[in-house]
Amino acid sequence: MSEKVEGRNGDVALFLYAAPFIINFVYALYVWAGVGFSSVLPQLVYIEVSQNNYIFLLGFAAVVCAALLDFTSEPAASRRSSTFSLSKRLQALAMVALVLSFLAAWYSASGNLSTAVYNVMDGRYALVFPAVILLFSYIILPPVKLQGANLRNILVIVLLFLSPAALYELGKRNTAAGLGSALILVLLAAYILLRDSD
Repeated sequence: MSEKVEGRNGDVALFLYAAPFIINFVYALYVWAGVGFSSVLPQLVYIEVSQNNYIFLLGFAAVVCAALLDFTSEPAASRRSSTFSLSKRLQALAMVALVLSFLAAWYSASGNLSTAVYNVMDGRYALVFPAVILLFSYIILPPVKLQGANLRNILVIVLLFLSPAALYELGKRNTAAGLGSALILVLLAAYILLRDSD
């Protein structure tokens, strides 16, 4: 009986991990149908989906529920050690979200890289969602001294949070300065993350 319950919890957790992507896809189809389907995803649709507060909150809530199900389905004796694998799973989820967001932005920009980057920056939650998931993945870990890799991970999260904020604040005064500073912050976060994983 307990194996069936664990299997059921695993299926529900898997669905909840996938929920942010499903919700974004379904809402994008809904908005896209409203403006009329075309061969390329309109930028308006991408921006509408990636700026929607409710889509962001629903997606994050689903991931938190999935993590709680994963954690509580573990035996009490091994829960502390299982948080490390759960943290890795959340980090992988954040990276998938970031990559898919860039691909969707690139598709909505008809393959134009600079427009795709602008779409991601303007979408805000396209960067904030992975950053929040990364932050959550470090918060659940047992207390450790903040040094080395941990400081780099926190720096990546801060840079991802600052990027849309820089675009919004500086972009109100000068569009080029806002876009340039946001892009520099994202590239710096990517460089630190890639160097850290080597």
